[in-house]
Amino acid sequence: MIGKKINTLRKAQGLTLQQLSNASGLSVSFISQVERELASPTVVSLAQLAHALQVSPSYFFPPPPSEGCVVRSYARHPFQLEDAAAIYARLGGDFSGRQLEPLLANNPPHFASEEFSHQGEEFLFVLRGNLMISLDGNEYCLDVGDSMHFHSSHVHRVENRGDSPTQVIFVNTPPYLE
Repeated sequence: MIGKKINTLRKAQGLTLQQLSNASGLSVSFISQVERELASPTVVSLAQLAHALQVSPSYFFPPPPSEGCVVRSYARHPFQLEDAAAIYARLGGDFSGRQLEPLLANNPPHFASEEFSHQGEEFLFVLRGNLMISLDGNEYCLDVGDSMHFHSSHVHRVENRGDSPTQVIFVNTPPYLE
């Protein structure tokens, strides 16, 4: 469904795959696979596509469950990108001028994202399990209680190489689900 929406938006705007690739910073082959439902984008890559297609990333995501600045645990609505293994929940409120995008990510065993980079900063904190982060080709294994903070322009990839699920808090700037 997401791939078809991207394909429809791209064609409606008269964009080629190459033009969308140039505008989003994602490879032509990856975008083609997403459009054909052969690959699942991460939240960040989907936000990059949304910006390149001049739609709000919220076009693809449920609204945040907030009472202004408070997000109640019982009101969170977990979401999953089509055919993707990771399950996300928005942790932040939705207000004008916000600078952060906090997410709770539940990654199943043997989960791996594609490599990507984007504008801003990224912070992650491991709540359960362990996570391998590849950052510009260097690998960092993070265990429960470990955190990592880096500029998101570095090429990075997230992997759960273990047999148990991981739970991680991700905080990104700028917010990409507005």
